[in-house]
Amino acid sequence: MTGFKQLLSKSGILSIILLICLMMGSQAFAQKITDISVSGNQRVSEGTIRSYLPVDIGDDISTSALDSAIDRLFATSLFSDVDISNENGLIKIFVTENPIINRVTVEGNDVLETNILIAQLGIQPRRVYTKKVAIDGMQKLLQIYELSGRYGASVEPVIIKLDNNRVDLVFEVDEGPLIKISSIQFEGNARFSDRKLKQVIASREKRWWAFLTASDKYDENRLNYDIRLLRQFYQARGYADINVKRARGGLLPDRSGFAISFILEEGAIYHFDKINVLSEIEGVSGDVLLPEITIENGERYDIRKLEESLLAVTNKLGDLGYAFVNVTPDVVTNSENATLDVSIIIDQARKNYVERIEIIDNSRTADFVVRREMQLVEGDAYNQVKLQKSIRNIRNLGFFSDVFVKSRPGTSSDQTIIEIDVEEQSTGSLSFGVGYSSIDKSSVSLGIDEKNFLGTGRAVSFGAKVSNSKSNFNLSLTEPFFLNRNLSASTNIFQNKTEGTSVTVDKRGVGFGLGFRAANDIYHRLAYNLIESKTDETSSSSSSSTGENGEKLLSSAVSYRLGIEKRDNRFDPSDGYFAEISETFSGIGGDVTYLQTVLRGAYYKPISFERFVLGARLETGHVSGLGDDVTQSNRFLLGGNKVRGFDGSGIGPRDSSSDGAVGGNQYYAGSFDVISNAGLNPDLGMRWTLFADYGSAWGTDFPTGVDGAEDDSMRQSIGFGILWDTAIGPLSFYWADPISKQPYDDLREFQFTIGTRL
Repeated sequence: MTGFKQLLSKSGILSIILLICLMMGSQAFAQKITDISVSGNQRVSEGTIRSYLPVDIGDDISTSALDSAIDRLFATSLFSDVDISNENGLIKIFVTENPIINRVTVEGNDVLETNILIAQLGIQPRRVYTKKVAIDGMQKLLQIYELSGRYGASVEPVIIKLDNNRVDLVFEVDEGPLIKISSIQFEGNARFSDRKLKQVIASREKRWWAFLTASDKYDENRLNYDIRLLRQFYQARGYADINVKRARGGLLPDRSGFAISFILEEGAIYHFDKINVLSEIEGVSGDVLLPEITIENGERYDIRKLEESLLAVTNKLGDLGYAFVNVTPDVVTNSENATLDVSIIIDQARKNYVERIEIIDNSRTADFVVRREMQLVEGDAYNQVKLQKSIRNIRNLGFFSDVFVKSRPGTSSDQTIIEIDVEEQSTGSLSFGVGYSSIDKSSVSLGIDEKNFLGTGRAVSFGAKVSNSKSNFNLSLTEPFFLNRNLSASTNIFQNKTEGTSVTVDKRGVGFGLGFRAANDIYHRLAYNLIESKTDETSSSSSSSTGENGEKLLSSAVSYRLGIEKRDNRFDPSDGYFAEISETFSGIGGDVTYLQTVLRGAYYKPISFERFVLGARLETGHVSGLGDDVTQSNRFLLGGNKVRGFDGSGIGPRDSSSDGAVGGNQYYAGSFDVISNAGLNPDLGMRWTLFADYGSAWGTDFPTGVDGAEDDSMRQSIGFGILWDTAIGPLSFYWADPISKQPYDDLREFQFTIGTRL
């Protein structure tokens, strides 16, 4: 009992002591902040510092609150050190401010320019300096050098202290050697050699002569692109199970280069088996869409043909008025017999209507100029065929370097917004030149040509050139939508004088024209020309007769042209065709009577997934005097770009004494072309062409003193050309070899032109 009392007595004493401690701790915990003082700050005001604090005068003082205040001040990156103390409710805050960056520079760099590196760093003067700023800048510079192929580069940030707590931040760079790809290896490629696969990928082994390319610099991001290229290559050749297991690049131990390796699993060659279309659209069965599929049963698997079929099905649905449809292929492979079944699944959809047409980036050309070429307007049912024709019409204006179309959902599920994004190009030119040539001697020329006058679509042109052998003046105006209708009206006034080796031809006149377009891309044009011409013999050695005998002859002629235009681009076609016939009758009064007929046509076809374009062109003409003789100024001249390898009028009858071209009453000309950029870097904007041209001109009503007056033998040439799209316009270089010619023909084996090809 006594022991229990003693224990109780001791416990009571302990309880009292514990209670006193708790009361003292509670009293300390409940202490209030009576004031806050700030010291050590130079640039940052006391008010700014206090605004970051989570406590204020009158708040309870606690360890957690003071710790939070320190964290918040450090988080501002304004201070390198923060100390907070409590003296009986007075909170004292002492800060050491981070310095201010006075200047940022890079030293030791030779390959990359300092201003470029500093711009990439993005560190501006008067910014607060912290260690993180220096480390981040160092890492960014290292990344830049790695992208440049200099994986051995090192960067060291150096701080130079200045007065007033300022510093200069200097990044000392050792650029190191340029490390390129030394070797590329493949494993598991049983069907294709390393050499072939190296041509497929974008990465290249270093070559001493390839100093203008960056493809031999190691880039990890390019490896992912290489994997996609390898997969596309194999899948285009039947390997549906191709698997690129690994693509890795590593720096060689001696740091002389990178070695890249690809591990492949080629798999078997597959062939298409069952092909069907499953449509969930009411009223559109799979049988309607099945003819759009270009792949056939038993054909070797080619992912490009599958994608081509998906696009054809999508376009067909667009023709039917369905703008947004999910078209997905379901491919099931059968590894036992290496076949695959393809089901093209068409999700549910509703017909769409055009809610709005938006013209984008036409800062110069008025909206109505683009809109009037559209075959769709707001409220029409969506139609892919009409949309594609509209884009072709806009391209054919020649006002834009490129035209993009995008269809996006409207405000409801059955509405479509069509965006027409155009890239405007220069449509006008002002030229003045003084020149000299062995043909024309000295010359002065002035030209003003604007195809899109004030953005209205009107064409205005004036040209003048005077030389020892020629003087040409021409003024023309074209209104493409005359009276706000589908009518094209034009007028022109001209005077041309040409002194040849045997004759001088002087023509002056005025012309008027009216044209319109009809359904299915058919166009019509009616024109009238009143021309006064005079042809004088200037060479005493001429042995032929022009038939005009130095008289002034007045030609009053009406002409009609009918054609159909189906080319995707009339300036640089790659698909489609066109054909036209034109008739000109002179004899509505005046002194000259003749009937001239010209037929022209061309066809273009892309093959091998548009890597190559095949083209064929043909034209022929005939002029008859309708009982009168056809004089020299109304005959056809042939050569130049119609039959390359010959001079501009190098084919056909010629004066046997002066060697001047006298022209023919009949002619024909044609060509076959292959155009491609295969083997060339697409970024160059260059293509090559192989061509074979042919043609002939013959027939004259004044055969005396003429060589080849009735010689209709075919002239032929073969050649090679370079087509180059440049900032000053498209350039064409042609080298042609006339393999079939006559002794009196005039040759020109190299031609250079600026402008669109025919």
